[in-house]
Formats: sequence, C-alpha cells, structure tokens
Amino acid sequence: MSKIIKSTLLLLTLIATVLAKYPEKPITFIVHSKPGSAIDITTRRLTQIAAKHSSATFLVENKTGGSGIVAMREVLSRQADGYTVLAVTKSFISTALLTQGGVQMDDFDFLACVVIDPEVLITNRHSKIRTLEDIISDALVQKGRQKWLGPLVGGVDHLMALKTWDHLGIHGEWIPFEGGSDALAALMGKHGAVYVGNPVDVKGRPDLMVAAVAAKSRLSEFPKAPTFSEKGFGLEDEVLWRGYALKKGTDPQAVIYLTDLFKKITQDSNWVQFIRSTSAQPVLLSQKPFTAMVHKDQEQAVTYLQKAGILAKGVNKTDYSGRNGIVSLLVFIILAASFFFFKREWFKAEILIPLFLIILSLFLYTLTGAFPSGKLSKTAGPAAMPRLWLYGLIFFNGWLLAQNIKNPQQEEARPNGRQALGLVGVMLVYLISLPYLGYYISTFIFLIVGSYLLRYRKHALILATAAGFTALSYLIFNQVLQVPLPLGIWG
Repeated sequence: MSKIIKSTLLLLTLIATVLAKYPEKPITFIVHSKPGSAIDITTRRLTQIAAKHSSATFLVENKTGGSGIVAMREVLSRQADGYTVLAVTKSFISTALLTQGGVQMDDFDFLACVVIDPEVLITNRHSKIRTLEDIISDALVQKGRQKWLGPLVGGVDHLMALKTWDHLGIHGEWIPFEGGSDALAALMGKHGAVYVGNPVDVKGRPDLMVAAVAAKSRLSEFPKAPTFSEKGFGLEDEVLWRGYALKKGTDPQAVIYLTDLFKKITQDSNWVQFIRSTSAQPVLLSQKPFTAMVHKDQEQAVTYLQKAGILAKGVNKTDYSGRNGIVSLLVFIILAASFFFFKREWFKAEILIPLFLIILSLFLYTLTGAFPSGKLSKTAGPAAMPRLWLYGLIFFNGWLLAQNIKNPQQEEARPNGRQALGLVGVMLVYLISLPYLGYYISTFIFLIVGSYLLRYRKHALILATAAGFTALSYLIFNQVLQVPLPLGIWG
C-alpha cells in the first residue's frame, strides 16, 4: 500500500511540475557594475516598470569585477530556468574577447535590446580642435600623435576610435584612463583632442561639445552637430546598446513570458520618457535581430582589435589550460632527461631554478601575443613592457644557468635530491594551478613554498619578496597596461 501511495505522490508531483506556470519565484537581474552606473540605473527603473505589468517579484543584484566576467559567470553558474537575467552592454564583447574568463558571448541567448546610445566625438569648445574638420586636419599634421581620450585599451570607446580613424583616413594615439570621468576631465583640461563617448557625457559640461554623431540623422538635443554620413564618412549606425540576456538553453516558457514582458515595458510611456531623459533612444530589438547585432558587432570588434594588434590573429580566447599543459609536459621531459641520462649530476636546485624560470618566461611571452602592440598608434603598446621584462629575465637566468653548469657548487653546499624533487613537484603544481587560482595567488604561494624548500628561513624577507613581486606584476599588467593576467576562480 505504501508503494502505491509513494507512486501516486510522485505522479502528482510530476504533474504539478509540468503544469506549473512561470514565474513562481522572484526574477533576479544581474548587473556587472556598481549601484549608480548607467546600466544599474536602467535596470532598476526597468524592474520598477516591470512590476506594473507582472505579478512577479523582481530583484537586482550587483556582481562587479572583471569588466563583466564575474556577472557573466554568475548567470552561467545558475540554472537555465529564466529566473536569472543578465543585463548586458556592448562592452561585454571586448570583455569576452580580451579577458581569460572562459566565457563567450555564444553562451547566452540575447533576449531583448531596449536602449541604444549613439556614439559621438566630443571636443573642448575652447580648444583649436572643435569640429570634425579640425580633428582631421590636426591629425594629418600630428601624423599619429593626436591624443584621443577614453577608458580602457580595447574597450567600446577605443573600438569606436579605431573605426573612426579607419573611416577618416587618420591615425591617433589612444590614451586610456581608469574611467570615463577621468578622461573627460583631461579633455576639459586640454590634455587631449578628442573624447569618444555618448551624448549624455556632454550634459552638465558646458566646456564640451559634440563634434560628430555616428547616427543616420542629427540629434534633437544637438542640432548643430553633424553626422559622419553628412560629411561622407559613413559610420551612421554606431551605438552603445544595452539589453538583457539569458543563459543559453533557458526554458522556452520563460523566454516567451519575458519577451512579452519586455514588449510591455518598452511601450510604457514612463519607460520611454526615462530613456529619453538620459539622451539615449528607447528601442525594442527582439531575440533574433538583437542576436544578429551582437554577432555583427563581435565580428567587427575582432577585425579592429586584430588590426590594432590588441587581439592576436586567429585567436579570440587565450587557452591557458592547454598552454599550461604543454609547459608542464616540457618541464617534466627536461627534468626526466636530466634525472635518467645524466645520472642525477644535473638534477640540482641551482640548475633547476633558472631552467624553470626560463621556461616560465617563455610561457609568459606567448601570452603577450594578445597584448596591444600599438600598430595603429605611435605608442609602444602594452606588449612592449612585459616583453622587455621577460627578455631580461631570460637573459639573467640563462647567464645564471651557464655559471652554475660551468662552476658547480661544492657537493656539501648543494641541496639534496629530496629537496630537488620537492621543488619539481611545486613547479608542476604551480603550472597546473594557474588557470584555477590565477597568476597572482599561484605565484605568491610558489615563491614562499619554493624559498622554504631551498632552506631559506628569513621569514619576513621571504614574505616581502613574494608580496613585492606579486604586487609589481599586478601594477605592471593590471594598472599600467590594463591587460590582466589570468585571475582563475577569483576573476
């Protein structure tokens, strides 16, 4: 009898699950930036209006970090049931292409684009370079030294600058800032000629003006600003878009419901008024046209990033796990050869350390292939500095290796075989852990453990050296070059 009851309950549960209607629980919108950002304000306003047209509960969660990678990962880590919606912007394309987050745009279904914001060139109205004609003539005189300001190398605004240079037949020098507000302040201080942004960037800044608009027609708020197409340069449909996406494979029932909801929201007069108040344009691109736009923008991004030397040709993602495996195998082969064929005479720590550092330097050098090399500007590009650093590291360790082979230490001064084996193990664990713990944490731990294996016992010096080297790496790659090394699970 109990079996019959259990079977009946199971059947009722299955029927209830099938008949359940979406949504039954709160729908969460994931935003990649801090509260108060444009996409955050847009999403919070959208959820307020959504509540008018739906009985569902709507939540907004801010998952910051990695220029959107953290938010994208968060959505992909949850079930594809329609209860988690990702707020997406055009900037995610560069993020997916240039970072090592293991996330691709194709991991998502692009549900609806609701806002487009035309790209514009902004100048200082008190400068000698004010109009589009001024920009072109000065750029030709400067021969690639004209300074264009904006955030991040390879970001949306930088991409717009690359496209503009291509269409106008000029070159410039991209000067990246920590954020848009810093770049705008530099423009107001006449530390650059052009800022690439959107109409809202001029609001509240009377010293700035719109020099050209990448739209089919002039903007009502800036009727004196010409379009690129008026001047014969095309660029009539370059926009910064904002929309919403779901994890690929989301329940069709949820997709249908949310599609209908976005249609109601974008037809709401309060929504239309709100978007227009931000100098943007309210739109509704459904899944098919939105996806097509994303794919088109991604193809263009790859083309221009590769042309600028920011993205290696034929490589959209950096496969750290594969490269780590190859380097690990190379280390193993070399050490095995030294152990078996040289009868352990070569199997000493003073040989292993510089040899390992040379191999590691070569591995890191392969990563610089996706760094900016400055082909479309006169700057050296972010690839130059790490390569010089690695050249020095390879030369120094090569010299050290040669000296140790030529003038070996006395037998009693050498570390024993167990220490050498331990060091080999730590090296292999370090290489394997890179994709998971990230470069900085793995390197910090490796330097400490390696020092203790070599019988160094100056604890403060070991910690200071490990922390200093890791901090220097972060400063060079993340802060100065704005080209991050892999962060692993912490990214």
